[in-house]
Amino acid sequence: MIQNDLNLAADAALQIAEYVNEGRRVLGAIPTQKRVILERFFDESGGMQMVLHAPFGGRINRAWGLALRKRFCRGFGFELQAAANEEAIVISLGPQHSFTLEDVFNYLHPNSVRKVLTQAVLDQPMFESRWRWNATRSLMLERFQNGKSVPPQILRMRAADLLAASFPAAVACPENLPPGDLEIPMDHPLVRQTIDDCLSESTDIEGLIQVLKGLRDGSIERIAVDTTEPSAFARGILNSGPYTFLDDAPLEERRTQAVLNRRTLDPRVQDDLGALDPLACSAYASKPGRSRNRRRMCMMR
Repeated sequence: MIQNDLNLAADAALQIAEYVNEGRRVLGAIPTQKRVILERFFDESGGMQMVLHAPFGGRINRAWGLALRKRFCRGFGFELQAAANEEAIVISLGPQHSFTLEDVFNYLHPNSVRKVLTQAVLDQPMFESRWRWNATRSLMLERFQNGKSVPPQILRMRAADLLAASFPAAVACPENLPPGDLEIPMDHPLVRQTIDDCLSESTDIEGLIQVLKGLRDGSIERIAVDTTEPSAFARGILNSGPYTFLDDAPLEERRTQAVLNRRTLDPRVQDDLGALDPLACSAYASKPGRSRNRRRMCMMR
């Protein structure tokens, strides 16, 4: 049916069917826009990974991940690593984090999530880049001086100085800040515009509010599963690139690197992992222009 409906090759349709069946085997269901699945499993470091399967797109998931990360930060007192892409969100937990998985769906409320997300974006790179863009297009920063364009690094410095003068708490030393929410000067037009851009362009706060309402009124089904291994649906977000990161930890320091996906494979598949297909090698080596050494290397197994 997949092959006919999507006009796919037989091999591609088979791979999609196997992928979906493998994910359903672990989670018991398939995530859709009417069904959100939350899974949690241990990694090799002794910590846990929590993956929220929510195929709502990158902007909604980025907003959801940032707000959820901020809620965890205030609840447990730790800044957690998180990432979000078009179909999932992952939050890396430590051994000291213990809670009922089902309760995570109630951590954010539709009436207060805008305030939580606003506080969450203030220390994100998106806020600085949007601030710099708004300050430049409003002519608060000169792009040309003495007949020459101002270098980007100088514009970045001047934008930071303007932010310090307009919104000091955004760049202040954390030790000097009072506990709780930052006081945001919403009467400043650049600050107001930058926050609005972060909430409506970089993320989608209105879409997130509708999702949270659906979770509470039952129109969106919610499932929480503790698993012994990551599902097939979780592999994409666990191995996602830096563009999905919601924190500043580099790739080599991600706690998601502690998840071994190979342990979930069939032992027979592991034995042949990385093996070359002799027929494919023969076809490759027989092409004109291939050197003798490359043919010999290709035919080696």
